[in-house]
Amino acid sequence: MTKVLILEDKRQSRELLVRIVKEIDAGADVYALDNEEEAYVIAIKKNIDVFLVDIILHPEKPGDQSGAVFASNIRSIERYLFTPVIFITTLYDTKMSMFSTVQCYGFIEKPFDLEKTKKMIATAMHYHTTERREKTFIFHTEGLVGAVPVDDIIYIESRGHKLYIHTTKDNIVLPYRSCKRIMEEIDSENFEMCNRGTVVNMAFIKRIDSPGRYLYLRGIENAIEIGPVLKKKFMERFKDR
Repeated sequence: MTKVLILEDKRQSRELLVRIVKEIDAGADVYALDNEEEAYVIAIKKNIDVFLVDIILHPEKPGDQSGAVFASNIRSIERYLFTPVIFITTLYDTKMSMFSTVQCYGFIEKPFDLEKTKKMIATAMHYHTTERREKTFIFHTEGLVGAVPVDDIIYIESRGHKLYIHTTKDNIVLPYRSCKRIMEEIDSENFEMCNRGTVVNMAFIKRIDSPGRYLYLRGIENAIEIGPVLKKKFMERFKDR
C-alpha cells in the first residue's frame, strides 16, 4: 500500500492534495500534517513512498524555507535517499538550489494546475521505497525528534532521574521514563526487564551467572544484576529463546 506524506501549512491546500492522492489511489495511506515535528515522527515510524512538502511552512518568518530543511533532513535517512520528494512552492528562484541540494522529484506551483499536479503525483507514486523498515525507538530531547534502531539497543537503565540508552554506537541520555513504558514503546520480544530499573536486549546476552544473579552483555564491560523478584521470569524467557 502506497504511503504519502503531505507537509503543508494551509488547510485548504492539504485537503486538496489529499483528494488528489485518493483519486489516484483510493487505498493509499495519506498523512497530512502542518508541522515538521509530527512529520518527522511519521517519517521515522512509517515507510513513506512519496513526500509532498511546502517549502514555506512558516510564512510569518521572513525568508522561511523550513520545508526545504525538513526535506534535507529526510534525505539524511538512508532509506529515503531516493524517495520522491515533490516541493510545493511559489518561489521560482529556489528551484535550482532545491534540485542540487535535496534532489527533489519536481515542483508543484501555487495556485495548483490540477491536471499537472495529478499527473506529477501519480508518476511519483509508482516509485516505492522497497527497503525493509527497521523498527525504531523514537525519542524527544531538547525540542528535537530522534530515533535509534531497536536492534542496536544493548540495554536501557533508569538511574538518577535519567534514562540511559546504551547502543552499539553511543549512549543517549533522556528524561526519566519508567521501564514499563519503555517496554511498551520498544514493542520487541527481544527485550526483558532484568531488574526494576534495567531493560536488556536478550540478543546481546553473552553469559549469565545464575547463582550470583548477574548477566554479561556483548559490548558492555560491567555485569548487570538480575533482580531477585524478576529472576524466575527472566531466566524462563532466556531459556525459551
